[in-house]
Amino acid sequence: MKKILNVLFGTLLTFTLFLTSCSDDASIFTAEDTENYVDQSVFAVQAEANAGKMGCFEFIFPINILFPDGTSTEVADYESMRATLKAWYEANAEELGLPAKGERDRGNRPDIDPSLLPTLDFPVEVVSAEGETISIADRDALRELRRSCRKDFYGGRGHHGHGRGDKCFKLVFPISIAFPDGTTTEVADRRELKQTIRAWKQENPDAEERPTLAFPVTVELEDETQQEVASKEDLEALKESCSN
Repeated sequence: MKKILNVLFGTLLTFTLFLTSCSDDASIFTAEDTENYVDQSVFAVQAEANAGKMGCFEFIFPINILFPDGTSTEVADYESMRATLKAWYEANAEELGLPAKGERDRGNRPDIDPSLLPTLDFPVEVVSAEGETISIADRDALRELRRSCRKDFYGGRGHHGHGRGDKCFKLVFPISIAFPDGTTTEVADRRELKQTIRAWKQENPDAEERPTLAFPVTVELEDETQQEVASKEDLEALKESCSN
């Protein structure tokens, strides 16, 4: 009898451990889950402004991103953005609701509810393919800016087409900015550039023209090589080449 009880106890313990293991496995996020969240989040932030390698504009970092829990974080560049998104996801994954294990087993990258993805926190500054430097005060201004750009962001494939790199170029400082009144000013870094065009926008809220880059400018490409851009037309050509 004692032997039978030991066998039954061992079987029950094994079954309990099995159920616990299965339950734990269902709640553990994988590296693929994290990568999927980070990739879709970067895509969502870019898509808001039609910015990035396949968009009409490039972000002037640093920018602020707003998380679903209401917190806002400044990110210095795309590398910083991805690291920040990864840390936030890993800290909040259980509350977000993880993809079903079966979906992971099939190798799928399930679409994440947009309400669980970050958004832009305004104001945000961008530079256009024509070299305009633009300060976007709010979502209404962003919608108006997006209407000026009809580029088919990532070919309509959504985040499934994302993966060819985050940016086309970033500016190499110092650079000079030309204002509509014919004056120019030199700025030493990205933060000074943002402050300069933001201040100009506040002083000239109804102006139809915007400050522009004073060419030539030097830009850094995705592969970290640098290139001098001589004119607005050359910058447009460079931006277009990133989409091909």
